[in-house]
Amino acid sequence: MINGTNMILGRSPLRISFSGGGTDLEEYHSRFGGYAISYTINKYTFVIAKLRKDNKLQGFSPDFATHLLPDKHQNTKPLQGQEIVLAGLKELKFSHGVDIYLSSDVEPNSGLGASSSLTTNFVNVITHLNGKKWNKNKIAMKAYKIGHDILKWGIGKQDEFASAYGGFNIFKFTKDKVTVNPILLSRSTQTELENNSLLFRLGNRKHSAGILNAQIRAINKSDTSTLEALHNAKDLALKMRDVLRHNDLVSFYEIINEGWKVKKRFARGVSNTNIDNISKLAFSNGAKAVKVTGAGGGGHMYVYAEPKKHNSVKMALKKIGVSNVDFKFQKSGAAIFDVNNL
Repeated sequence: MINGTNMILGRSPLRISFSGGGTDLEEYHSRFGGYAISYTINKYTFVIAKLRKDNKLQGFSPDFATHLLPDKHQNTKPLQGQEIVLAGLKELKFSHGVDIYLSSDVEPNSGLGASSSLTTNFVNVITHLNGKKWNKNKIAMKAYKIGHDILKWGIGKQDEFASAYGGFNIFKFTKDKVTVNPILLSRSTQTELENNSLLFRLGNRKHSAGILNAQIRAINKSDTSTLEALHNAKDLALKMRDVLRHNDLVSFYEIINEGWKVKKRFARGVSNTNIDNISKLAFSNGAKAVKVTGAGGGGHMYVYAEPKKHNSVKMALKKIGVSNVDFKFQKSGAAIFDVNNL
């Protein structure tokens, strides 16, 4: 255990994916390679782990209103929202008695990478509690293995790495490796990006698993339309990287719009009539770019608009039940806090 500590808090950020999402799916990048760009935000998942004096496991998940009553690890049955705990403890070979608390700043299926952030957070907390120091890459890969290989989630690798590393990054995905490179903006461009960015909660729970699984099936069948759209998304991510190197935010938001059109070709359900109508309303009130975050189908929507248009966009969307979410971009990844010293 770490320096006699018996309780620690882990915090991992959520992210907004700007380009290349979908090419991080192993089914795609193992054959063609992939690129994706995302920026973490000041919305987080939280994991608190407290060692027990017995060898029992107890888990709390207020987001799913579930409670694993204290019992031996091997006797505990998974409940919704607690799957990460059981799969993670087994994979990490952690058999000590422990109380686990899981929570998130956003509801499940938000399109902001919350499930992968929570898994990354959990791996970071348990490895620290076990007295191990893993680098960010190893933490992210283990989190991906738990979600993809063990829990059989239809996920890519972007979200685990975004949460582990934090900040504004372009991710390169190959068959056996993920490379993370930061995107560096001038101070004025960073400020402009912050000032022009809005986030909205669409008010409907999306079913990203079904969308992603449909996309995976299409990839495995070498569906021409899906593969062509993913190739285009990969190219746009590289194009976005290049324009950001020149601090060109006009081209940046144009690529967001082009990428959203491409993403809607990935699979049925990425967009729908409601999302299309919300997008049109945002544009008619001054938005320069609009995209749904995550796999699509709902969750949250990113809007790029000049500050003088913010009130118009917010008021128009509020009238139809789409609420603005205050946020800031942030640069730190998964972090550990010793609760005993707070």
